[in-house]
Amino acid sequence: MSTPAHPPTPPDPEGSEHGGAPAPAEPATAPESTDPAADGSSRGGLGAVLREEEFSVSDAIGGRRGILESVLPTALFVVLFVVTRSVMVAAVAAVAVVVVLLVARIVARQSPSSVLGGLLGVVIGAVLAVRSGDGSDFYWPGIVTNVVAGIVLLISVLARRPLVGVVIALLDPRVKDWAQQADARRVYTRATLLFTALYIAKVAVQLPLLLTGQVAALGVAKIAMGLPAFAVIVYLVWLMHRALIMRREGA
Repeated sequence: MSTPAHPPTPPDPEGSEHGGAPAPAEPATAPESTDPAADGSSRGGLGAVLREEEFSVSDAIGGRRGILESVLPTALFVVLFVVTRSVMVAAVAAVAVVVVLLVARIVARQSPSSVLGGLLGVVIGAVLAVRSGDGSDFYWPGIVTNVVAGIVLLISVLARRPLVGVVIALLDPRVKDWAQQADARRVYTRATLLFTALYIAKVAVQLPLLLTGQVAALGVAKIAMGLPAFAVIVYLVWLMHRALIMRREGA
């Protein structure tokens, strides 16, 4: 997905959704790099694409490493649980792979923040699943994170301080005065509602699967509604932000 733009990402990914923060520009998608290296080692998110001339899906999701860190723990848990029917084996493997990813970040002298949040969530999920013997409990941290994220974003809209506007103003000084402009407030309110809808949709789909113990289906839903859905929302917000910048510069 690459769309040219005329000259003028709070997110669920999320490293691992278990540890995601309730904001579009969470630690897992911190805006430290806007140009992923060839090895896909940089992080992505709203901040990584905000000032680019073209939208890059790779930047938005953190490249190959971002995909690996987001998908692998859940995929490994699902596969091992389905194959072995052992919550212990699946949970320990999921924690182990996140630890390996964390060590890889440290060895490469890269910020480990995107993996640390995921590690915390995976560890909590693993403990819950092992204690109960129910594989679906592994996903409770992610569900709770989505609920909190949706509530925080919605409150920010009701308070007339949409969180996406606050975050983008920190990342792009061209819109630091957004709160004083009606057009900008409308744009970032809609953008915040997009992220809110994403988190609500995740809960609406995944919570019933969790409550009915559908571990494999829940894992598939979590992956499908993770990076792919996040990238789509970031793309839409990027388009809205770019259009706002063009209107302001043409005024």
